[in-house]
Amino acid sequence: MRVKLQLVMCSDEDQEETITDVITLDKDNQRIEHLGLTLAEAKQLLSTLQHHLLQQPIDTFLAPCSTCADCGALLTVKAHASRSFRTLFGTFTLYSPRLEHCDCTRRTTSPFRPLSALLTESVAPDLLYMEAKWSSLVSYGMSLEALTDFLPLEVTLDVKTVRYDTLKVAKRIEAELGGEHPCFLEGRPSDWDLLPCPDGSFTVGIDGGYVRNWFAKKHNFEVIVGKSTLSCSEDEEDKAPSSTRLIRSRNDACMRCCTRKAYR
Repeated sequence: MRVKLQLVMCSDEDQEETITDVITLDKDNQRIEHLGLTLAEAKQLLSTLQHHLLQQPIDTFLAPCSTCADCGALLTVKAHASRSFRTLFGTFTLYSPRLEHCDCTRRTTSPFRPLSALLTESVAPDLLYMEAKWSSLVSYGMSLEALTDFLPLEVTLDVKTVRYDTLKVAKRIEAELGGEHPCFLEGRPSDWDLLPCPDGSFTVGIDGGYVRNWFAKKHNFEVIVGKSTLSCSEDEEDKAPSSTRLIRSRNDACMRCCTRKAYR
């Protein structure tokens, strides 16, 4: 059996613009392992489909940027360049021209790359999320193996890249958390007894220890683990209690931030 999958691009007016052959599969359904999509076929399909879904919007975005917004004149291409964009379904090289500004208006900026306004990062947010999520649970190496097993990621992706991406996410989350709060209650301690009773009991368990550094065996770092559980009030007995877990490392901000975010 021969299966051909096609991608149909439609305009905003629901008019079919382009029809592209995405993948053609020759399926032999004589054995159980031949049924449906194999993992290799699924990776190929996702990678090819991602390429077309990326290229079309980028071409649409760059089309109006090739002319001056003030006078409509065609802008001069100063350099033909490209940039890479890493996604969950592969790394793709995209055309990124460098354009000269029109002389009709005095400008202080140098030649610009319009694609930089769309691709503010070189890594897709979904890929950063998956790398940070897995790295907060297992080692960087195991995270890399898990992602490459099921996603069409390039074999050039290494542990250093996953560690760098995870650290970047951790720093952003750490900045969003703000400074540490020594106390969340306002007023004098003598007035705290007048506050209403909390809605449900709050239980906190915490423990810690020292873990040996993987690379410098003679050095240790402190790790604190904990779990808090908020039980429900009497009128919400059918509701399951909510819990939060955390792992904090004094010398590893990356572990602290990513784990705190993952378990929320």
